[in-house]
Amino acid sequence: MRSLLANPDALFRFQKILLTSFTLLFLGAVYILFGEVADKLEWNETVYVLVLIMAASFGVSIAWARIEYSKVRLLMDKLQSEEKNKESSLQHRLNQLSFKEKEVLNHILAGKSNKEICATLFIEHSTLKSHINHIYKKLEINSRKEIVLALK
Repeated sequence: MRSLLANPDALFRFQKILLTSFTLLFLGAVYILFGEVADKLEWNETVYVLVLIMAASFGVSIAWARIEYSKVRLLMDKLQSEEKNKESSLQHRLNQLSFKEKEVLNHILAGKSNKEICATLFIEHSTLKSHINHIYKKLEINSRKEIVLALK
């Protein structure tokens, strides 16, 4: 069951199997009721209520499957749109970086230390710290680890 919850498509297939099974059981019960037992039954309001209950349970199961499918589809669409918005938001924030900040960011992503970055770009340590703080502020992050996680 855990693997079904992790994979929505498998869950939908499982629901379809459940719905098909319920349909077959319902049709079997109707056949037995009308085909085999009907002539022996006293057709009073109790039998009619039983048939109505069976039909209602069939309708409820179909409604349940459609509602669950719609809920999961809406959630999946929402997650996809949020992911797309997140990516476009990150791209927008990356575009706000200056040329030097982008250079520093590339060196950070390459795993270089502050000392190595300073030597490569021929800048002072305080200037590098300033660039890094601007990058953190513009990308709305707090550490190098978050930079790597957000951009890899």
